[in-house]
Amino acid sequence: MNPFFFGPSERPLFGVYSQARNVSGSPDAVLLCYPVLGEYLRAHRAFRQLSNLLSRTGASVLRFDYSCTGDSWGRGEEARLETWIEDVDWAIDELRDMVGASRVSIVGLRFGGAIAALAARERDDVKRLVLWDPIVSGEQFIREATSGQVSSDGKPLGVEGIPVTAALKAELEDVDLLSLEGAAGRRTEIVVSTEEPAYEELARNLRAGGDEVHLEVVPSSGSWTEADPFGSAYIPEQIIRTIVDKLTEAAGASAPGRLDAG
Repeated sequence: MNPFFFGPSERPLFGVYSQARNVSGSPDAVLLCYPVLGEYLRAHRAFRQLSNLLSRTGASVLRFDYSCTGDSWGRGEEARLETWIEDVDWAIDELRDMVGASRVSIVGLRFGGAIAALAARERDDVKRLVLWDPIVSGEQFIREATSGQVSSDGKPLGVEGIPVTAALKAELEDVDLLSLEGAAGRRTEIVVSTEEPAYEELARNLRAGGDEVHLEVVPSSGSWTEADPFGSAYIPEQIIRTIVDKLTEAAGASAPGRLDAG
């Protein structure tokens, strides 16, 4: 793993690059987009496992922190959805340059899936989009994340210790993946842990727009919205394996063995 900073000099982004192993020829390039708020912390170990497995299949992987989150530039109070979408653009360009790839695959988890989908609609170099338990309705996500809190004094809401300004809250609430159109020639995988009508509707809408869409339910007993007693981590092994298998199959590589322990 190679930690580094990239992106615009005025707001550098922190990323971790995992180079493809055991690959002959050009490696596949995969970008991972984290969820937001408290789910970012719970997803960290799962993303590390996913990155490790993908690199062992012959993919070079970049995972990164959005502006004003993690180790990237900015204070939490300055976070904006538009900037996060721009961050994905910077990450795609950086990964393409590092790998020498003409196109990339993106895996986005929860709201990271929504951010990835919003970024991908403006680009023609995203060949595969994996939406992992995606947030379809930003309004519902914010309602559940804030438990109906309302800020009456203009101060940011505290969501699991993370500030959410009125501007960011409004932007996240306005996200509706059902309004997105598909893109001809792109393959979209929707991999989810529960059956919900919104996922079926999302798949139908993207197909109507030209996406080649596959929806798969991989049941899991855990939840991204609840912390566990072992450090707020959640590692749904079977879903991780399913995502690796889908990207491996599409790239023509062989699947790896067991998950790492760490």
